[in-house]
Amino acid sequence: MKKSITLSIVALLAMIGLQAQAAMYLVGEGFNGWTTTGNVEMTDDGDGMYSWSGNLVAGSSFAFFRDTEDWGSQRGPANGDGSAPTGDWEDTQAMGAWTLTASGGYVIQYNYNTDQAKIVLTDEPVFNPAQRRFAVTGAAFGGWNMPPAGNQIFANNGDGTYTLEFEGATAADFKLSSIDINDAGFNSWSVFDAGVMGASNLATGDNELSTSYGTANMHLPVSGNVTLTISNVTETGCTLNITLTEEIIPDKAYYLIGAFNEWSEETMVAFEENDGVFTLTKTFGGEFKVKDENGNWLGGGVTLTEENPSVTLVDGGNLVLVEEKEYTLTIVDGVLTVTFPSSVYGDVNGDGVVTSADITALYNFLLNDDTSDLVNGDVDNDGNITSSDITSVYDVLLGNMK
Repeated sequence: MKKSITLSIVALLAMIGLQAQAAMYLVGEGFNGWTTTGNVEMTDDGDGMYSWSGNLVAGSSFAFFRDTEDWGSQRGPANGDGSAPTGDWEDTQAMGAWTLTASGGYVIQYNYNTDQAKIVLTDEPVFNPAQRRFAVTGAAFGGWNMPPAGNQIFANNGDGTYTLEFEGATAADFKLSSIDINDAGFNSWSVFDAGVMGASNLATGDNELSTSYGTANMHLPVSGNVTLTISNVTETGCTLNITLTEEIIPDKAYYLIGAFNEWSEETMVAFEENDGVFTLTKTFGGEFKVKDENGNWLGGGVTLTEENPSVTLVDGGNLVLVEEKEYTLTIVDGVLTVTFPSSVYGDVNGDGVVTSADITALYNFLLNDDTSDLVNGDVDNDGNITSSDITSVYDVLLGNMK
């Protein structure tokens, strides 16, 4: 009996110690984002109850972290579609999230003992368009960065209109983003009520676009210096007017980007241009795309092979080269063609046979840096093109003569 009592006391002390170390965090939009660090810690109200109060934006999604800030401790709604607020105590389960259907002041509670949550809307704010803040993001305006940089943020004119003068915009896709009317949320592409505005393409000469907040990209059809004006702001939409003050036609250019450089724009490789023909020779493989001078990422969603080496570059899925080899890529009038390395040993110029022309191609490269006939110059596969490759071709020719 004494041993049993001792064990019960030990177990009780362990439970008390566990409860003392408990903590609850809020993760998601409005709470430092969907990260596993620096989330909002809820107030410990005692007896296993935790709470938070503040302003949140309609369309925001969030969940709890229980004890530790990691995905293994995430708690979301156990029933329903996760719409909030319900104002009632709800059971929670591992993973999942709630999505708010209204903006305003909230009280969020969590009962550690019962693993239940309550989400209550305490104050629904009156919409005031003059309190909004807008920004523009995308390839057309400096990049898809979030939060936006300073030169992407509209000036608030104080009368419900917003203005942004942007120099050097490019003909590419973009979106609008905003912060909620109470400045409680942060810039996010997934917030509906105060989030991203998207619509159909913006045609030249038809630069006024009325739209609702959504997820589709808009497209700037010309490059240059522009003035953007937002007006007629409501809870669900606005009017965007874009005025081109100076058209700038950038030089045509293409860049290779893909798995080979971890999709980094800082280390992408430029094609060389000669009279409208763009070429690039590189050893690589896997998925890739071609980026143009306007920041558009072009693909086509196909695997390129010797039987099907060409594709019209479009705004589509990644392109694929299955094997890592040295390829020559050529772009003419928006069509990418891949020249595959010859499977015939010693075939330097890629005509399918080994002749003296292959030696000539090597001499032209070594003496004059002429790559016009050079398809597979590294005959001996030592990583360099040297006189030893000429010797290798001679060996093939002598062997063929025997």
